[in-house]
Amino acid sequence: MENSCTLLKKIILLGGLFFLYSCSQDEMITTELQTNTSKSLTLKKSATQLNVFKGPQVALGNGKVRSWISVDANGNPKEIGIEMTREALLNPERDKNNAPLAGTTIVIPLHLKASQLTPFDHIGINWNPNGHEPEHVFDVPHFDIHFYMISVEEQMAIPEWSPETNDLFNNYPPPGYMPADYFTPPDAATAEAQMGKHWLPVNLGDYLPFSKIMVYGSYNGNLIFIEPMITLDYLLSNAMSSIDYSQPEHFAKPGNYPTKYNIYHDDVTGNTYVTLSEFVSRD
Repeated sequence: MENSCTLLKKIILLGGLFFLYSCSQDEMITTELQTNTSKSLTLKKSATQLNVFKGPQVALGNGKVRSWISVDANGNPKEIGIEMTREALLNPERDKNNAPLAGTTIVIPLHLKASQLTPFDHIGINWNPNGHEPEHVFDVPHFDIHFYMISVEEQMAIPEWSPETNDLFNNYPPPGYMPADYFTPPDAATAEAQMGKHWLPVNLGDYLPFSKIMVYGSYNGNLIFIEPMITLDYLLSNAMSSIDYSQPEHFAKPGNYPTKYNIYHDDVTGNTYVTLSEFVSRD
């Protein structure tokens, strides 16, 4: 097995991304009340009622996906993430117009409450039907689920890597503003247009064979996203997991930052959830 640095240097994320925003024009953002009947790993034991604010539905394959955030009675965020219908996972290859989804960024808007209470602006989903390099590491069908801390316009303005843009991609956040146990090579291997520079845990071998992993992203001196990357097989397995992930020492903006990512399934609705939780207030 190659070491993690060698593997990461070979990573070439799918290119040719283009913007896709397939939200129904007449869909209203809803506010709902959720109780302890939630299937959430982080909330199911709570007897406290939670306000749940949902974003608009967006087409994914033959199904739908939407964002949501739950807020406790004191106005603190408890959990944020996406809800995918079973149909979205059973046929993620093409959209409702039969256009291929590979190489496409599907933008999932957040409810205003989510952007007020967390550092996130929107969520971007990328479907990789053949995975991506390196071989025998990430070359299996999977979803990249980016929780962006920049606007859609800023995200889409990130250029392709070139000798002229190299300094923007390799202008890393200051020491302490990325997790100490994450790394990225100083070349183009993990630099992606409309995404940024990708960072992986230094102990990459511990996450193989790949089913799920947390990825960080930066661009031009700033941390701009966190990204649960999850295989289709794992999502279809109805497995449930709740995992702590490494944190930076410092944060560029004060606010509520999650420390755990969760994957779970609702047996009643058939929906699958990928969420962030266990928020900590950062100065």
